[in-house]
Parts: sequence; C-alpha cells; structure tokens
Amino acid sequence: MAPRTLFGRTALVIALVSFAFQIFTIAIITYFALVPLGRHATSDLAALMIDTAHAWQNEPAADRPWLQDRIGRLHRLQVQDPPVETKSFTRMLPYFQLLETSLSARSGERVEIRTSRSADGEQWYWADVPVAGKIVRVGFPSSRVDVQPWLAMLLIFSVGTLVTLVTSAWLAHWLIGPLSRLAAATQRIGQGRRPEPLAETGPTELATLAREFNRMGEQVEELLANRTTLLAGISHDLRTPLARIRLALGMLSENPAPDLFERVLRDVDGMNELIARCLEVSRDFAEQDSVELDLCDLLSSVAAEYAHTGAELRGRKGPDCRLSVRPLALKRIFSNLVDNAVRYGAGQPIDIEYRIADGVVDICVLDRGPGIPEHEREAVFRPFYRLEPSRSSSTGGSGLGLAIVRQIATANGWTVELRPREGGGTAACVRVPLEDTVLAAAR
Repeated sequence: MAPRTLFGRTALVIALVSFAFQIFTIAIITYFALVPLGRHATSDLAALMIDTAHAWQNEPAADRPWLQDRIGRLHRLQVQDPPVETKSFTRMLPYFQLLETSLSARSGERVEIRTSRSADGEQWYWADVPVAGKIVRVGFPSSRVDVQPWLAMLLIFSVGTLVTLVTSAWLAHWLIGPLSRLAAATQRIGQGRRPEPLAETGPTELATLAREFNRMGEQVEELLANRTTLLAGISHDLRTPLARIRLALGMLSENPAPDLFERVLRDVDGMNELIARCLEVSRDFAEQDSVELDLCDLLSSVAAEYAHTGAELRGRKGPDCRLSVRPLALKRIFSNLVDNAVRYGAGQPIDIEYRIADGVVDICVLDRGPGIPEHEREAVFRPFYRLEPSRSSSTGGSGLGLAIVRQIATANGWTVELRPREGGGTAACVRVPLEDTVLAAAR
C-alpha cells in the first residue's frame, strides 16, 4: 500500500529507483565483467591442470617428487598419488561449473570437480584428468580460488541500500519540508490567523512560492483589516445621519419647518451615497471577463460624465493604446481619482495623461490642489482615512474613494501611487502592465 503523505511517496519513489539502478548495475557488472573474467581464469587453470597431468604422466617415477614440489611452489597444484576417496559438493559459485566446462572441453571427456580435506583441515578440489588412457588426479586448495564476488555484491547492495534509504529520506525531507510548512501556514490562514512568514530560501521555485505566500498573507491580513475598518466606518457614518433624522422627525411633530425636511433629505442622500460606494466595491470585484478596449475612448467616457458638473477636464492624447482589461474596474478607478481631483483641486482644471514605457502604461490624473503630505500618501488608501478631519461628506468625503481604488487595482495586478505634481498639486497614477495588451505605436 502506497504511503499517504507526499514525504512517504517521494522517499519511496527515490528508494525504488535507486534499488532498481543498483540491481541493474550489479547485473551489468556480472554479465560484462565477472563472467568473462571467470571464463578466462578457469580456462587458464584448466590448461595448467591438464599440462600438469601430462607432465606427471610423462615424468619418471623417480623424478615425480621433484615435480610435485615444483608445481606446488609455482602453481599451488598437487597430484594426488595414490588417489584417495573424494566426494561431491554443493557449488555455490559458478566458478566450478566454468572450470568443469573448460576441463571437459580441453580433455575431450567429462570431468567433474570433487572435494576432500587434508590433514591440516584445508579443503581441496580435485579433477580426474584422463591422459593416454590413464587418470591423473590434479587438485588445488580452496585458498587458491579464495574469491567471494557474491559477498562483495551483497556488501555493495547492503551499503547501497542503507545509503539510498538515508539519502532518499533526507532528500524527501529537504524537498517536502517547505511544502509541509506551507500547508501548516495555509491552515492557519484558513482559521483566520496570520502565520509566521516562511523562510524564502532553498531552490528557486520553493523560494518564489514562499515569497508569494508571504505576500498573500500580508494581503489577506490587510484585506481583513480593511474589512473591519470598512464595517466600523459604515456603522459610524450611518449612525450619525440616522441620529439626525431621528431628531428631525421628533422636531417635525412639533414644528414642521421646511428646512428640517431638507436636512432629512440631505442625510438620506448621504446614506445612499455611502451605500452606493460599498455596492460599487462588490460589483467591481465580481467582474470576471477582460475586454479589449481603446484607452483613449475609456478616458473620454470618464471625462464626459463630469461635463455637466462644471469641472474642466483636459486630456493630452498619447500613442494609440488598446488594453485587454476588466473595463468596469479600470473605469471605477479613474472615476474615483477624478472625484478626488475635483473635490480637492481648488476649482482648477484637471489633466488626464498617459505614457507608455518599459512594458507598462502609466495613466495619471493631475490636479492643482494643496497636495498630500509625503508621510500621509499611503495612509489615505486606508478606508475612512481623511486628510480633512471633518466627518462631513461635503468637505471630507466618505473616505472610501482611494481605498476602493487601491483594492481594485491590487485585485487586477495594477499599482496605484500618489506623487507630488511639479508646480503644485497631486498626480494620482495607475500603472497597468502590458503583457496582455495590444499596443499600436503612433505613426
């Protein structure tokens, strides 16, 4: 049964592949190295044994002791004279089968290797070699062929298995460890808690994954904080006009003055505007499909919506640019930026410009208002943060415009920043990457 964890499966796959490679390596070494070497070695020994048998048979009886001593010293062979009882044995190595085959081929008759033990306990192997109708028994001690290739292979396989298991476990842990930490951190996010930042180290892919996850964790925390602030701000901003409406209704029962009706209507309009702003966020985030559009046409439609308000919007046409974007989201961003520019632009004309460079298009809404202090340029993107301390929508706005701009831009992979404008005022710029954009350079 396969392990259930990714660590177990990775370790198992690495171990199995390593085992298979070890077995394949041993088989290749055996077939192409050990077997040919065994054939050559047994062929040489068989030739030596047959030559010894012929020399023994041709040597006079008086000189055979000298021959016995010489072949023992030079070749570690002996001639058993007279022959004694021998017995068969279990052949654990193919060496003896190869030797029997070689002896039989050279002598022309079947030759069998048998064994006996000498007086000192050493095991000897004997072959009855036929020579001129007679049998000469030639043998060699076990120490002469004291080779243990299978033991060597067993040791190689055992050590290789141990190294494979340790290496596969370490490698699997090294690869799966960051993923395990990522899984644990994901569970913490699912429980509404922010996990500790993951170490952005290791292979490039894992480091990139950790970096993106940390960024996602920060965004989730920021979204949760914005949601809390948004709900608290909405509650506060709705409670204030509701209290005024309640007070006005109480006064209307005693003094039905026309100005009280107007105050109630203004409060209702303010509540409607706040609710509409909140609905805009959900509607713009729900838009899924990208549409190819002309940037100039989009900016012109935004400017046309403010023509009846008396605000002066000026545009400077750049190169032709067609974008593949979510149109409602981009249009909502520019509408909110123009709203801010009109509200805080001190009645001066509003300029809309864009330029294309380095694979992005920068679209800027520029006003001539008092500007934003540098230390507050990020703070104004928080929900309900107002530079104007007044809670009145007529002077300080709802505090949601720039927050909506930042969240919509982030959701679409765009960036928004506020810059000081040369000569005074503020430049609110949206940067849209051009990876999916159809760009036509002006000619």
